[in-house]
Amino acid sequence: MVNTLMRLFRRWPAVNAFLLRLVGRFTPVGLGTAAAEPVLPPIGQPFRPPAPMSIAPAAFEMRFMKLHAEGRFDEMWEMIAEDAQRAWGGREMFIRDMPRLGDDTEVLDVQVLNVKVLESWTDHRHERTYSNVAQMVLRYRVREQWKDWTLDRQVHLIPAAGGWRTLYYPAQMKSSAGSR
Repeated sequence: MVNTLMRLFRRWPAVNAFLLRLVGRFTPVGLGTAAAEPVLPPIGQPFRPPAPMSIAPAAFEMRFMKLHAEGRFDEMWEMIAEDAQRAWGGREMFIRDMPRLGDDTEVLDVQVLNVKVLESWTDHRHERTYSNVAQMVLRYRVREQWKDWTLDRQVHLIPAAGGWRTLYYPAQMKSSAGSR
């Protein structure tokens, strides 16, 4: 009689699964199955996916400058902090007003001289305080026509989803010290 009932319940997989779980709680022998062996956790460390990679501040800034040199302003927009994006007035204004390198200007080299992550930093020009700010000093070597020159500049990056964002404001909004 039990076997007849079990054949009937096997036609409804949900009912069959429920009954097997119910019976399995009371006895190691399921209905019509061999004795169940206890399931042990696997030996060794559990598999954990790798931590998400965060781009280093220096690598972020190098990519930002490479996109600038290539005139890929649309891609640069996503790398700018929200505060700076608001100051630009939107993507189209950024693309239109972003300073371009002249035909006779070439960025020869960019070196990261110093990187510090500051617990807190205040942008006095824009009256905003940020946490965990990457402060970098970069040295640009540029050729303009026949003349090579070097420029040191301090930049600031703030943490954001997916890594960093730069505080790159429009020229009229930048501080006289050249910080961003």
